[in-house]
Amino acid sequence: MGTLSVDELVGRAEWDSVTQTHRRPFVVYKFAATLDGRIAAEDGTSQWITSPESRAEVHLLRAGCDATVVGSGTQQADNPNLAVRGNDDPRLDLSIVNDPKRQPLRVVLDSNAKTPADANVCNDAAPTLIVVAEDADASHLDGVVHVLKVKRADKGLDLPSVLAGLHDRGVRAIFLEGGPTLAGSFIAQGLVDRVVNYVAPAMLGSGKSGLENAGIHSMSGILRLELLDVARSGSDVRLVARPVR
Repeated sequence: MGTLSVDELVGRAEWDSVTQTHRRPFVVYKFAATLDGRIAAEDGTSQWITSPESRAEVHLLRAGCDATVVGSGTQQADNPNLAVRGNDDPRLDLSIVNDPKRQPLRVVLDSNAKTPADANVCNDAAPTLIVVAEDADASHLDGVVHVLKVKRADKGLDLPSVLAGLHDRGVRAIFLEGGPTLAGSFIAQGLVDRVVNYVAPAMLGSGKSGLENAGIHSMSGILRLELLDVARSGSDVRLVARPVR
């Protein structure tokens, strides 16, 4: 983890400023990629790009935030559990997290309520919130997980409404884990406050890129980041940065 603590990596010192100024949670966007910027191979496989040490560290960063957020594409492709692993993983020491027994809220942004009731994210390992569009039929999730309905946007859900709903539930910071389309929507709307990028010394040459449809169409619109930290994580490099606004 280098010289930075979990709180420093997820920008805890900046949370209050964002929540009080914007009335939304602080957003930490994490992604893991190869040197050529791929997060999955051409056939869709992605396990595992980064080292065991990096994957274990990600659990610590999840535990350092109030909620872990993915999109429906990630849920359907990977069927992730998203809970923070503890004693079952000998690589992971949660003693440095304030409350090691506390599980962050698992959140799936799923416009059309396609998440099945037997998805891994719907198990009892951690609390779960499925965010769907106001007109979506989520009746199959009744009694299984909590559901939040928000208005639609041109593409997907209205993200300010999503963040307002999480803020109303006491969420001060979210750990955004994907996928690239959802992350692109957050970037396009200026809703990312910190980026944590794990870069593996590997190349794929094709496959899914780390970020898509971020609303940037020329170099004049490039989003510059202030680099806050660079460190080794197993065989990988971890970069921590924040947007320059």
